[in-house]
Order: sequence, then C-alpha cells, then structure tokens
Amino acid sequence: MQPASVRAYRRVPTPLPFSSRRRVLDLLSTLSPHYTRECTRNLNPLYVQQARERYASLIEEASYYAHRRDLVSGEHKYFFAINLYNSFDVIPDLFATLFRVAAVLGYHNVFVSIYENGSTDQTKALLRIFDALARSVGLRITIRTSQRTRGAFNHRIEYLAEVRNAAFVPLHELRDSENEYFDTIVFMNDILPCIDDLLELIYQSRLNNAGITCAADYMYHDDLGAPVFYDNWVARDINGTALENAPFESIFHDGASSLRFQHHLPVQVQSCWNGIAVLDPAPFYLPKHVRFRMARIAEGECSASECSLICNDYWEAGYGRILMAPRVKLAYDRKVFDIIHPPRRNLTAIRGYVRLGGLPDNPRTDPQDRAWFGPHDRLFTEEESEPIDFLPSPHHVWCWGWDGAGDLDGPDVDPVWEEVPEKSKSQHAVDVKHDRSFKRH
Repeated sequence: MQPASVRAYRRVPTPLPFSSRRRVLDLLSTLSPHYTRECTRNLNPLYVQQARERYASLIEEASYYAHRRDLVSGEHKYFFAINLYNSFDVIPDLFATLFRVAAVLGYHNVFVSIYENGSTDQTKALLRIFDALARSVGLRITIRTSQRTRGAFNHRIEYLAEVRNAAFVPLHELRDSENEYFDTIVFMNDILPCIDDLLELIYQSRLNNAGITCAADYMYHDDLGAPVFYDNWVARDINGTALENAPFESIFHDGASSLRFQHHLPVQVQSCWNGIAVLDPAPFYLPKHVRFRMARIAEGECSASECSLICNDYWEAGYGRILMAPRVKLAYDRKVFDIIHPPRRNLTAIRGYVRLGGLPDNPRTDPQDRAWFGPHDRLFTEEESEPIDFLPSPHHVWCWGWDGAGDLDGPDVDPVWEEVPEKSKSQHAVDVKHDRSFKRH
C-alpha cells in the first residue's frame, strides 16, 4: 500500500511488554459493562479452547512486533472509528469491549478516533472519563465533540457522510504529520458488541483479505414478537437484491447465500454495514481517494445510503471483496441482545432430548446450536475458517433512494435496478491487491 521505507521510519509509540499488557487487561476486566457482561462468563470450555487457538495469531502478532523494533514495518495497525449521538446507555459496554480488544491487539497497535455531535444526554461526560482511562494505559485516542445537529434543510445522507468522515480525520492527519499508516479500519456504530465479536470480524477480514467485513444486526419486530434482520437499506445480496427485515430463514433471496447464512458461515454480499464494518484502508489512502459521500443526484446516481455508496466505491476501486459474518450478531438494546444471545442450557432437559450421534459438543448435532440465534459460545466449524471464493459484482443492484432534504421517515422515491460500473463487473474487482493476511512467526 505504501513503500516499506515510508513505514520503517514513521514514529511509532512505545509498546508495553506482554506482561504489562496482561496486567492492564486484568485491571480493565474490572470495568463492568451493563448489558454484555455475560459475553465471556461461563463459556463452553471447548469454545474457549477454539477461540484461543483461532485468535492466537492476533496476540502473537502484537507480542512479536512489540519486542522487535527492527521489524516495526511489519506491525499491523488498527484504526477504530466511532460515531456517537445520545449514546450514554451503550457507552459502558462499547468501551469495556474496546479496552479488552485493544489489549489483545496491543495498545501500541491501536488508535481510537471518536466523533460525537449533538448529544443531549450525558454522552460527553462519559467520553471525558473514557479519554482519561485510555490515556492512562497508553491507548492512543482522539475524541472530538460538537454541538452540531442535522438542520431542517440538510440532506440526511450528506449530513451523515460528513459525520462519518469527521471520525476519519485523524487517519489522514497521522499519515500527513507522522507518516503513519494503518492496515485495518474498524468502524463501529452505537451497538452492544462482545469481545469475540470484534475479534471474529477482524479475523474474517484478514483471512479473506476482504475490502469490507460486516456483522449481522437485528431489531425487534413487534408484529412477529421476535428479532429480525435490521439494516436492509444498505445490505445487498451478491445477486443485487435487498436483504429482508425478516426472520432468520428469509433474509437472503439468493439460495446459496441463504444456506450459508443459516449455517452461520461467512457470506459474500454486494454491500453491508450492519453495526460494525471492518475495512481495508487502502482505498482511503490511494488515488482516487474513497470517502463517505452522498449520491451524485445531478448525474442520475440513485440516492442510496452513504454506507451503500462507499461499498459501491470499494467495488469500483478494485476492493470489492465484501462479506458478512453471520456468527457475529449485534443488537442496539438489551431486549434484542438477550434474545439473540441466549444462555446455554442443559440440552438433556429440553423436551426429552436424546443425542443422535456425533461428538458431544458438535454444533451439527446440537439442536440449540441450529436455532435461529443459539448461545454466544456456538462452536466453530471447519467451514468458518475456509477463505471465500469471491465473485464479481452483479450487473445491477436494487436501490431505494432518499432524495428529500427534510424527510426523516425513510426512502422517498421509487426503487430502481441501478447498473453498476463496468470495473465492478470484472474479476479485477475482487482480486487481492493489499495482502493483510496473518504472518506466521
């Protein structure tokens, strides 16, 4: 992405030794989140063993380069970007998870950029506390707050694009002032994530050298009395159709994608965001530079979400390897979180259940693991570690536009099938251009 000579001479923060990072992690573990505190308690021991082996490369990578100053150019740097607005209720969970994940990745490898604007609750006060805690453990952080809100005559997508770009300002400042580049961007909304949710998204992003990797987010459907998939204004199947605000089995229109989704396997999609998105930063650094934007309506471009448009721009830039990781299930409130992360129960007590064969903890023989959501410690299968064979973009993508400057209710124009640029339709759009895979030591 940039010459090795540039990376070798950039200023790098002094890393903490592994033993010190462990002590910091133990200390931060006493910072209790409200809603996600059960994420890593009473876990299935076999899942714990699987997770340690699965994410060991992230820990080993951070420890290895922390002790090898001559190999600083090999460090993998993570840039976390977060937008917040009236987020007082979720901040304890968001930050507790962020602290722990940064401890795994290595504080010297992480930079956090938060942009908050227009909050009327105590979000700004909590941010001041988080800023002090972060600096006390050597976690680099920039928090910028503003009183700005969306005006009555501001286009909603233009406003949201500007807010998201504001969280990216330090990414470019560090490049320009310190010659510091990042290898992975993690963009987080105001969601309730578990530690292994973030680690799994990072793992899948790097395993597949993906341009964009997202989770699956859910909202409560009052009529159905159950959670359904949420962000269908952005998410598009690999055949270009919109995903559905529907129960688990009815989200995808493409048959093969639906089958993988129901088996909790990574799925290639045309676009997604879904609460957390892990991005390859190369399109932000290289000409022509990608950034969040509103549609070029005067040129006839459909006025899609700023997150849909950045996915389209990634395709056109040749970074169209976009995938969704169904294992990572995100909620925006406690009610949905508790439903999609049910506790593991004694299966022998469920309706006289008798195991029909297979290993004792094999998810393929565990009816609870085959449920819509299942426990958070669902065991990994071999297929989840297999890289995806990415296909070029579909020729057309379903778009439901939002043209109105003052419309707060939703898309306000008729949906259309919009043709994608020719570059997105070629194999070149999904060829690996920036190798972010794990380096074994």
